[in-house]
Amino acid sequence: MKRQMQSQMRVPEVERGDNLFNRILIRFISMVSGMRLPDAARIVMYHKKFYGDPMGAWTHAAMRGKSGWTVGERELMAAMTAKWNECPFCIDAHGAIASLELGKKTVSAALADTEKPVSKKVQAALVLLKKLTLHPDEISTADLQTAFDKGITHEELQDAIAVSSLFNITARCANAFNFAILTEKDLEKAAKRMLAQGYVFGKKGIPERPDHNSMAKMLRERILEGQGVTNSSLRQAVGKRAIGGAPIEEPYNEMALRIGEAAYKVTNEQVTNVIKKAGSDKAAFELMVSAAVSTGLYRWDKANKILENMKNHPPYSN
Repeated sequence: MKRQMQSQMRVPEVERGDNLFNRILIRFISMVSGMRLPDAARIVMYHKKFYGDPMGAWTHAAMRGKSGWTVGERELMAAMTAKWNECPFCIDAHGAIASLELGKKTVSAALADTEKPVSKKVQAALVLLKKLTLHPDEISTADLQTAFDKGITHEELQDAIAVSSLFNITARCANAFNFAILTEKDLEKAAKRMLAQGYVFGKKGIPERPDHNSMAKMLRERILEGQGVTNSSLRQAVGKRAIGGAPIEEPYNEMALRIGEAAYKVTNEQVTNVIKKAGSDKAAFELMVSAAVSTGLYRWDKANKILENMKNHPPYSN
């Protein structure tokens, strides 16, 4: 992939921080680390209680909590989900972390689809996750049964679905907000730090074994139903539009559709129009995040509902 720095993030306040403390912290972390603080960190620091806290808690639990999948395998699932979303930032970031665990050759081959360098279980999971990402309405009991037949357990399958659902959100945010691509040197630094640190500062309150259902509920309630600078009914309408719901007023309609269908096609003009209409950077942020979160939760709901039904009436063999 050709490496090229992108322009500034499309919502300026996310770039610089939403209060004096965060602005100072961003500069301090950048200075100490010897690199510009990646936009993935800036977005979770911005309006933190609205998005960063619930999203970070579930992501950390899913990516670093107890699981039948290794950290490297989960990072590969994240990188592949980014690939299917055409998100260069997340492909690079999570491919680099996965490479530290699985080896660069293995991850590069998986991303290039040139061979099958991973285990049959991981291959089976990736087949399911690709369909879940690209064609969520076509997911069926047969798809999950195929995964079970390859030796994947119920918990492992739920973990994999959670990873893919979360990175369907993250990749859309990265594309919509226009995250800057990291240089090779900064990418290596960031990957090593993320492998060691994980997705939150401090692990207090993060369960060893993630309760995906409760964390998905927490994310839904905070983003789509909780208090914000925007009305929850508007956030819900934007979220529904992102997954094919009824048309809403412009410029929210076009923005929601783009984030839901192909976030890499979001333009500076679209985001500028949303900021003007919504009245502030923070309002636009809430609406853009609502569209992204809805797409991930839609995929989670689709696959997890089938999985839970199979648990109650198991046709599967393991």
